[in-house]
Amino acid sequence: MKEDFQKKVVQFQILESNLKALQEKADELNQRIEEIQSTKTAIEELKQIKPSSALIPLGSGNFVSGKIENAEEVIIGIGSGIAIKKKREDAIIVLDNTMKELERSLDDVRNHIMNIALQLEKLQEELEKLQR
Repeated sequence: MKEDFQKKVVQFQILESNLKALQEKADELNQRIEEIQSTKTAIEELKQIKPSSALIPLGSGNFVSGKIENAEEVIIGIGSGIAIKKKREDAIIVLDNTMKELERSLDDVRNHIMNIALQLEKLQEELEKLQR
């Protein structure tokens, strides 16, 4: 009986750890989706931009002055540090496809989270019964 209880406690701890990792993964996926949506919006807004000067972000709130000469093409990252030039509309399609993949991954992670939560609930009940 005591051995069974200890096994269930260990199993509970492992499931809790897995749940936390999945929740962190879901947060990361949500951040990526928001980032891609923001990028997509910025690219769509380029339609209205004529050649003009702009502030180009360098990171950490720092900018450099620059000139947008061609708003019809953008350079997009495709992974592994590789970037390619695409027409604005094609870049939006690439971003839409990436976002759909991330949303599918997020759905899978959420399903796993729900399954683990159910397992934890069941295990909690079993542990409470064994403690009586």
